[in-house]
Amino acid sequence: MADPSGGAYAHRLEARRIESSAAVVGSSLDLVVTDEGEVLEFDIASEPTVNPPVSDIRDIERICFVYRQGRRFGETAPSHVLFKREDFPRDLVHLCSTGPGGPAAPCLALGGLQPLYERAGIEAVLERMRKFLRDAKTGTLTADGWEPVPFGIDQVPCHGEVIPHLFQDHALAHLGDGWALGMALNVEEAEGRFVDVFPQVLRPEDMVGALGHHNSPGKKRRAIPWVFVWPTNVASEGEPIFDDWRIGAELYEGMKRIGVDHAFDTAIGALLKHHIDFSCHREPIGGKGLVVVLGVWRPVPIMREFFGYSDDPEARRLELRAFRVSQDTGKEIVAPDARVETIVGDYPGSPELYRWVAGVDVIPPVALIGAGAIGSALFNHLARSGLNDALVLDHDRMRPHNLTRHTADTASLYQPKGDAASRLMHGLVRDWSRKFESLERDVTMSPVDELVASVEARLVIDATADERVRQRMDELRTKADVTIVRSEMFHDGRLGITFVVPPDGPALADMMNMLIASAPVDPAVAAWLEHEQMHPLGPDPLLAGFGCTSQTIHLPLHAIEQHASVATATILGDRTQPGIAINPVDERFRPTGSRWLPVEPFTTLVPATAPDWTVRISATALKCITKARAQALPSETGGYLYGAWDPTQRTITVTTATPLPPSSTASATSLQLGPAGATDEERRLVLKTRGRIYLCGTWHSHPNGSASMSGRDYTTMMEHHARDVQTLNPTLLVIAADGEVQSHLKLP
Repeated sequence: MADPSGGAYAHRLEARRIESSAAVVGSSLDLVVTDEGEVLEFDIASEPTVNPPVSDIRDIERICFVYRQGRRFGETAPSHVLFKREDFPRDLVHLCSTGPGGPAAPCLALGGLQPLYERAGIEAVLERMRKFLRDAKTGTLTADGWEPVPFGIDQVPCHGEVIPHLFQDHALAHLGDGWALGMALNVEEAEGRFVDVFPQVLRPEDMVGALGHHNSPGKKRRAIPWVFVWPTNVASEGEPIFDDWRIGAELYEGMKRIGVDHAFDTAIGALLKHHIDFSCHREPIGGKGLVVVLGVWRPVPIMREFFGYSDDPEARRLELRAFRVSQDTGKEIVAPDARVETIVGDYPGSPELYRWVAGVDVIPPVALIGAGAIGSALFNHLARSGLNDALVLDHDRMRPHNLTRHTADTASLYQPKGDAASRLMHGLVRDWSRKFESLERDVTMSPVDELVASVEARLVIDATADERVRQRMDELRTKADVTIVRSEMFHDGRLGITFVVPPDGPALADMMNMLIASAPVDPAVAAWLEHEQMHPLGPDPLLAGFGCTSQTIHLPLHAIEQHASVATATILGDRTQPGIAINPVDERFRPTGSRWLPVEPFTTLVPATAPDWTVRISATALKCITKARAQALPSETGGYLYGAWDPTQRTITVTTATPLPPSSTASATSLQLGPAGATDEERRLVLKTRGRIYLCGTWHSHPNGSASMSGRDYTTMMEHHARDVQTLNPTLLVIAADGEVQSHLKLP
């Protein structure tokens, strides 16, 4: 034995850390170096308990930190930890399997020791060791639930796919059966060994047909039977059962210990009766194969941290372990010398797995309109976050230049863009766990009623850059109770915008005007509007081939992903609050910080003089009017209205209301407004919005009575109308009274 304090610097430093750690007997350290690796042995004291210990944990225990498989003392965490004492209690839970008769090995970390070591050094491992001894002494190892026994510490496992909750639920629902049969796909090639355990339970008479369906001549991936056995008595077993079994004899002894050996024999007999030969591909001359799944009822359910187990606490008490049994062609599959390997089963790729890994809630069914650059990125993010029900609508087809920024490949060229989304969805999840439909449809040309029927009860994501689609979304909202999220990019990709419009939220057109109106206080919005004013013709077309053109901008995929990431976070967040996610990036497409602009619902007014028009007033503007009226009482007051109007949609959107302008005169019975645009705020608004928010009307208050027009109000409006008619602008007057607001409109 070597003294670690006299070795290399890394050894001495690590030894000093261990010696100074709580409960470690400093003079007890010994480092053993062999060809297989290094073993550090030392004594550690367990904490005293108030009540007598429930397990034979001594006051001093001898511990071995084993460094193998590329691990080195002083540089990494141990590959595993062992107790030196041969009679250390083996009836504890949370022990790793070390093979029949092997030393006891505590399971100290669900994710392995190395991540702990990288975060906090050897002290983190020692803290886990002290906690294990304390919990073992007090009988609280299963306080958080039962931990499935890890596979053998020196065994290279066979990987595969297993859905544990299906076995647990089946065992509880068919408790008295004790055994079940099914099929697994066995792969044994140069790249490795793999077993896909199919979740369907089959009748013995159906096994031949199921296996034969996958076992056509020449295939290396061969279907083999699986046998699942469990105790028919739910009386719990509290001691560790599963050891590091390597041969058939050890596996069969384990089944006797569980009490499922007779059920296993019955299941094998049923297979032999139906002429199952267990043949599979094994290099170089073939062989036989069988998957064995064992279940043991435990006192408490499996820990909630483990994914894929049953939601039923009673079924979740069944601890599972799967093994691949293989044998030479000329021998019996059930034999003492059969080769046994532990199967470490991954949960198959599925929406529920992706949601669990991503840490997101269930995603509602989605209707994605536009599977272009940002649309395909959004779909990719959502699909990998657990989306399992999607409808994609896009009338365009994939072309070579699209591959720069789309989630697609050459297999999608000249196919509908929705096909790339379909290929992605099929590549991520099993057919049985997802719903997907792609429609080659131009939303702007589809009747609204047809669109409603397609997207009803879905979260609508509009990822187009088409103004006509935005208008169609506002039409859709009038006929369907849907939430709409629209994501698009401006300023040649330097500004990403995501609108969230719940059913009772503002129209998308109104939210766009609110975004523009934020330019005086948002530099990124102001920079975008300035850029558009300076470059009114927009991006240059892509010229290719014999005159092929496509309007595009020079923009890398990572810039698309920047905006898609913020949009995805917005989609997965609180969609009940209307607002705008603003995501600017700098000239090199580096993020500068996203922000959220809340947009409260607008108040919609219908002028009596123009009932086919609507006047929509933002909550900000209405609060300004209400506050100014209350402060001016008993006098009248008023101001100017800024926003935009759309003659096609017959709407006027008011984003901003000013307080009483300079040079105004007001009394309890009269009001004369000073000139518009006389304040710094008004001038800044018009300048920063580049004229896209403009003067569109006036407002004034009535201290008493209703908000109806008086004769004097009508005369004033007609004076304004005489000026507006020269430019074909509508004349808007809003009157605020006590608890009432009316709009009055005169068209040119």
